[in-house]
Amino acid sequence: MRVDKSRKAEVRDLLREMVQNGDLQKNGKYYEGNSESTFYEAVVILDDRNEYAAEIDSDKGTIILPIKKKNLQTALLGDKVKVTIIEYAYSNEKEAFVEDIIKRAKHELVGKLEFSSKGQEYAFVIPDDKKFRKDIFIPKTALKGATHGDKVICEIVNWEYQDLSPEGKIIQILGKAGDVKTEFKALIKKYGLTKTFPKTVKDELKKLEDSGLFVISKEEIKKRRDLRKELIFTIDPVDAKDFDDAVSLDTLDNGNYKLGVHIADVSHYVKEGSSLEDEALARGTSVYLMNDVVPMLPEKLSNDICSLKEKVDRLVFSCFVEIDKKGNIVNYEICKSVINSKKRFTYEEVQHILDKQDGLFLDKLNEMNELHKLLFARRLKEGSLDFESTEVKAEIVDGLIKSIGPKERLGSMRLIEDFMLTANKCVTLFVERQKNKPPFIYRIHDIPDKKRIQELSQFVKQFGIILNPESKRSIQKMLMDVQGRPEEFLISDITIRSMSKAIYSEENIGHYGLGFDHYTHFTSPIRRYPDLVVHRILFETLGGIDNKRMMHYKKILPDVCKHSTDKEINAVRAEREAIKILQCQYMESRVGQEFKAIVSGISEYGIYVEIIENMIEGMIRLRDLNDDYYILDQQNYQIVGKHRKKKYRLGDNVKVKVFKVNTENRWIDLVFVK
Repeated sequence: MRVDKSRKAEVRDLLREMVQNGDLQKNGKYYEGNSESTFYEAVVILDDRNEYAAEIDSDKGTIILPIKKKNLQTALLGDKVKVTIIEYAYSNEKEAFVEDIIKRAKHELVGKLEFSSKGQEYAFVIPDDKKFRKDIFIPKTALKGATHGDKVICEIVNWEYQDLSPEGKIIQILGKAGDVKTEFKALIKKYGLTKTFPKTVKDELKKLEDSGLFVISKEEIKKRRDLRKELIFTIDPVDAKDFDDAVSLDTLDNGNYKLGVHIADVSHYVKEGSSLEDEALARGTSVYLMNDVVPMLPEKLSNDICSLKEKVDRLVFSCFVEIDKKGNIVNYEICKSVINSKKRFTYEEVQHILDKQDGLFLDKLNEMNELHKLLFARRLKEGSLDFESTEVKAEIVDGLIKSIGPKERLGSMRLIEDFMLTANKCVTLFVERQKNKPPFIYRIHDIPDKKRIQELSQFVKQFGIILNPESKRSIQKMLMDVQGRPEEFLISDITIRSMSKAIYSEENIGHYGLGFDHYTHFTSPIRRYPDLVVHRILFETLGGIDNKRMMHYKKILPDVCKHSTDKEINAVRAEREAIKILQCQYMESRVGQEFKAIVSGISEYGIYVEIIENMIEGMIRLRDLNDDYYILDQQNYQIVGKHRKKKYRLGDNVKVKVFKVNTENRWIDLVFVK
């Protein structure tokens, strides 16, 4: 209540009197109204900060409130629970308290099995998921042959009291903890991923194939624009197997460009209400794990029938955009087509042709490059932020990293990026300008929190950069000015972290990062579920969507958007952890080696540093700094020695040595080289 100290005794007396009069009741250290509590049904989830929360369906819609760990009782993620809501008068903040568990979800956890120090009578599973707050007790009768040090999957069978460990049973042994292949199996299970598809999906796929749907008929071609003789090709990563998009470019009589973006027509094969559709929705997205992929669609579709292969007829959804010589969008048209890709280019091949000015389709690629530069300049003029990619590229042989380093962002990658952004923008404009506008999925990006941008401006001062927190143009200029500097990736990464997260929404607020008022995801229906739904809505809109379908989309899209956003976040976390596993494996053989690095983060436990040559991040633990006692100064992004006042700040260039590596726990410990 933030009461002045001089009045605390008075308030205590008043509270005591209210309890005696029956106006309040005391519950531990809390006082609450002495009326019957209001209970709400909720589901335990993780919020966008990866903290426990209650998802409550109320008359005012879905609300999400935090739950402190101590107030979870024995509830776990996915459990349906009964909660009460507490509101704090001094901050207007609310939080939920779990009062009872209505229905348990099925809980399977991945972790390492360790036997009790007292012998083999029982063991514990230490969960990989650090959010899980207890080790799981495993009786001897439930071990299923697992031994000390095994990575296992266990199911929780009973948990009655919060202070005691839950009881579980082993249901699968994955292998020895720390082994890379075992850790990848554990990772896939931890994030709820699966490479195998249900029997219903396999059976449905077989039926579609037997029915002849995978063969493009003359009747189907007649319904579409026939572009098979046009010069259309794909440009993708060298290791890509699913080709979503192809491009074409012509010059019109008025001198304007006519850009064609042709996207795999997945919705022709994956019908609403089918098992394929249900599974695509459940998965939400394909997940790329460095040396492996967990696809959204079965490989028969993703890598074959829908993939825009070279010299093979394929069904597509085409977006044609007329663009003038200043990069302005003059007109656009959307239609279903059939194409035959004349070439499967890699980014590297196209870049080589552009650099050497020699190779297949040189003139056309030069035209495309000119258009890309126009579109990019136009995008910057409209306020788009151009973040430099901090992706890593690795050479993987037999599941192990042989080399790793920053992924170069080639001009050919930027070219395709600008073409895809343009198509995504135009299909959104097409929907927005309909007289009878249907419900739609938007890709939105909110304006950043002012406080975080102010903190960013303080941080970049040490690099001699003056950033105006009130000006987006100032952020844009900063990102351009740091290109090529040693701290480029660090500043780009910190800036991204200062931004809001892009999400899917049925309500349009625009995309701050891109500087677009209208934006969606249309260009990757093989690997993203929202794109598949966008295709359906577009096709129905072209044919004149009726009120029944409008109401259908209005009903389902809020859940589709939220689910798709959640699945995207889950995929990003899984992909990051996969990279970390392989990075640890790579660094295991480099213990004792020295590297140049840059300080990339600070915490109360230590200093994070990123090795410049391979972008691998490790930690220098404060306990390993024996020249002083260091204190965290979070406000100024630094660690300061208590006695000698030596400082380590974000962005400092340092030299480090690999001290020890633990693949199982994803640790890379480093020490400073003096």
